[in-house]
Amino acid sequence: MNVNSQAQAVILLTVPFGKTDAKPLSVREWGRFALWLKDHELEPSRLLKGDPQSLLSGWMDRTVTLQRIEGLLDRGGALGLALEKWQRAGLWIVTRSEPDYPERLKRRLRLDSPPVLFGCGNRAHLNKGGVAVVGSRDADEADLEFSTRLARSAANQGFSVISGGARGVDESAMLGALENEGTSVGVLADSVLRAATSAKYRKYLLAGDLVLVSPFNPEAGFNVGNAMARNKHIYCLSDAAVVVNSTPDKGGTWTGATEDLKSGWVPLWVQHKDDPASGNAALVQKGARWFPRDLPALSSLWETVNGSDTAPEETSLPLLQQSEKEQAPYEAATLHKMAASAGSDDGTADAPPSTDPIATVDAKDSSSKPASDFYSLFLQCLRGLTDDAPMKVEDIAARLELEKAQVNAWLKRGTTDGQIKKLSKPVRYQSTSADHRQASFFGNES
Repeated sequence: MNVNSQAQAVILLTVPFGKTDAKPLSVREWGRFALWLKDHELEPSRLLKGDPQSLLSGWMDRTVTLQRIEGLLDRGGALGLALEKWQRAGLWIVTRSEPDYPERLKRRLRLDSPPVLFGCGNRAHLNKGGVAVVGSRDADEADLEFSTRLARSAANQGFSVISGGARGVDESAMLGALENEGTSVGVLADSVLRAATSAKYRKYLLAGDLVLVSPFNPEAGFNVGNAMARNKHIYCLSDAAVVVNSTPDKGGTWTGATEDLKSGWVPLWVQHKDDPASGNAALVQKGARWFPRDLPALSSLWETVNGSDTAPEETSLPLLQQSEKEQAPYEAATLHKMAASAGSDDGTADAPPSTDPIATVDAKDSSSKPASDFYSLFLQCLRGLTDDAPMKVEDIAARLELEKAQVNAWLKRGTTDGQIKKLSKPVRYQSTSADHRQASFFGNES
């Protein structure tokens, strides 16, 4: 863990640890102080090298006194010990001024975005967006099953699942995505250090499919205030949110949902509940939408938010129960996206070198191709890719410019169909066809 002096200063000023009478700055207090430093062209790291009294001679604030700042900065020894411990556990630290800090948090929360984030795993997932799935810790079996099916559908469509990591709905959703070879973001309210080393998540962290992140001390225990405060981060890291269950005017799920409705961060959807004690119907009255009966793709949760709501008594979940054949439109949309990214100014894709297994792609022609053919086209391309040697799923996804989750879905299907063989140690895949040539992704084999 390479923590520069800038990050050290931010941690000293905003994160509780060690023994001190000085209370760390809140997010709002840090926002005011950081703005003042910027206006006076002072980097926080300067406070570690110079005399804070002279550097901050013009600073005046009712709650953030110079004495308080000096007390917080005087914890360098304790910070050094903490950093060493966190590094051994594989944690990383990113501050708001760094380029890989989640852009969604800065854009949506501005000065209320946390000054520092602690985490482990693949931090690239923090900028991918996805579907937030939230609900009660004490969820019933039906709610847990809903959460798992929704997460599985998200993984199959290449979307990440964002949740809070708590037992119940959060955990079911995250594991539902990860166990289906998808990706997930866990925004923890406590104990990210312990979670980073837990057997439950370790293999997904090592595989790069999961990131755990928290704005609080990695060793902090559970705190109701922290749990409430982190809710906004779950919403703001996503593209849309689904509330599985909630209790009216009570608990973190309700508080986070109503906060999102008030702030308008992302579209909010709720599962239909017949239980009169559920707060889901009340959330709809406040502006949320019923989770729709017929959903063409999960991206519709944020792309068509102005459409008509589905009546609660008609709400069901055919999307989460569809077969692979019925999900072919999602495959088509994924390939159309690849075609568009490869296209030239006139809307037609440029032809790649003849050695590339992906040949000319025409977005217009592909739009008329039957959705059921996309799996066959994938198999054609895979034959060209694995002609000489098997490949890892990550390499296949990178070469075809497709989401890893989509490639995994086709590889699973191909393995079941006998079209693809799966090798282990390490896991690799290869087409079972022995007589093939390099193929056009949208054409016939030459």
